[in-house]
Amino acid sequence: MSHPVVIRTTVHIDGNTQIRLPVIFTKQGILKSYLDYSIYNMHMSQSWLDASVRSVCLLVEFVEFNEAYYKNPSDLFKAFADKLFTGTVNRDGVDSTGLRWSKKSIQSANKTISYITQYSDWLCKNKGMDNNVNLNPWRAATNHEERLNWAAYSHKHSNAFLGHTWSHKSAIEMNKLSRNVRYKQDDRATDIDYAAKRFPDEHINDLLFKGFVKPCSLPCGPAYTRLELRDILITILIHFGGLRRSEPFHLWIDDVTPHPEDPEDALVTVFHPEIGHSPCFYTKGRLEIREETLAKNFNMKPRTKYESSKKIHAGWKNNKLSSMKGNFMVVHWFEPSAGKEFLFYWRLYLAKQYVKPNKKRPHPFAFTNKNGDPYSIDAFERKHRNAVKRIGLVADKDLGTTPHGHRYAYINRLEEANVSQLYIANAAHHKSAKSQDDYKSKSPKEIRAELCRLEKNVRTSLTFEHKDETDE
Repeated sequence: MSHPVVIRTTVHIDGNTQIRLPVIFTKQGILKSYLDYSIYNMHMSQSWLDASVRSVCLLVEFVEFNEAYYKNPSDLFKAFADKLFTGTVNRDGVDSTGLRWSKKSIQSANKTISYITQYSDWLCKNKGMDNNVNLNPWRAATNHEERLNWAAYSHKHSNAFLGHTWSHKSAIEMNKLSRNVRYKQDDRATDIDYAAKRFPDEHINDLLFKGFVKPCSLPCGPAYTRLELRDILITILIHFGGLRRSEPFHLWIDDVTPHPEDPEDALVTVFHPEIGHSPCFYTKGRLEIREETLAKNFNMKPRTKYESSKKIHAGWKNNKLSSMKGNFMVVHWFEPSAGKEFLFYWRLYLAKQYVKPNKKRPHPFAFTNKNGDPYSIDAFERKHRNAVKRIGLVADKDLGTTPHGHRYAYINRLEEANVSQLYIANAAHHKSAKSQDDYKSKSPKEIRAELCRLEKNVRTSLTFEHKDETDE
């Protein structure tokens, strides 16, 4: 049996441009059309490139063993899509394809279909191919499909910030068409139940101060000898600041400062890893984005641009950034008192546990490993899993006891405190049509004041154990 192989290699675009891209090798050699497609999309995120190449590899694998059974590309792609939803093994355990695929979830299969459809559309457009040879060609929609098209269009139109600029005439034409292979409807509830997958608030103190402990440390020793301060700080950011698990790993040392309104509170600004503005310390007062600073000062790329298989990689969602210049998000503490605790342990971390980067491998990132290199998400997740087990819990995403569960807990506490949906959207840096307009957006100062006012409404209050550490 022959399977496609993906190898990441450096591709020379021209005399001055080099980029690492995934290359698909089949038994006939390099899949040149997909290499061209990857070069065309080289500015897409690593997660997009990875998902796209995985999807195309599945198709190539299916084609290798089933091409002879189908007369045209659209029939083959329809059969491929069916196998994504059903798997290739029948009830009797027989697999005529020899692929032994298990069925995918509706969401995963729909995404695979989408990535391949985009690839096929690009081929038709750029290689002068007719719609008839498109893997997922357009055809006339049935009455039922046209109604579904209008329902989907209406939903997108009502939630689009620039929906008023859309052409109704074009919509009429497009909604009369349908893809030969349509996405399956996912009947699961679309509303996120933040309470179901949240980290249990009643265990957060134990996790921080009994879970993240150093091996063989004395229980009566000062905090910096007993506790893994780096992991505590990251956990405070995701549990009380609502950050996604990857976002603390983009922080630079300069991104944490005392709050101008309260010097004992932490102001944490998470800059966009590529287009966020760099601190003046590195630029001598010149305006410069972080991608440029990393390249010039450290011979590095933003962590988003490394391959997902690399330890240094950290993802980034399309978050709502602050309306102020600089392209950053402000961390909004809830409960607000957590900002003071964060600043205390941040100062202790810098003084006692922060490992400076190796002079041969300099970097600006705030969280480092024992060698002074940027701390990895995988390493933190291992520490978090061990800390959860240490306090007697089971590490499981469905139980909310993985790093994902802390953001759910943050949003759920906001809901329990009767914070309005507008403030929640802004505090969690969500993008939506309803909060996109300038007059609806709340400034960091307004959000801070509202969360402080509502702190007394939360179900549990968290206690910290540090007051004897200030003179250490």
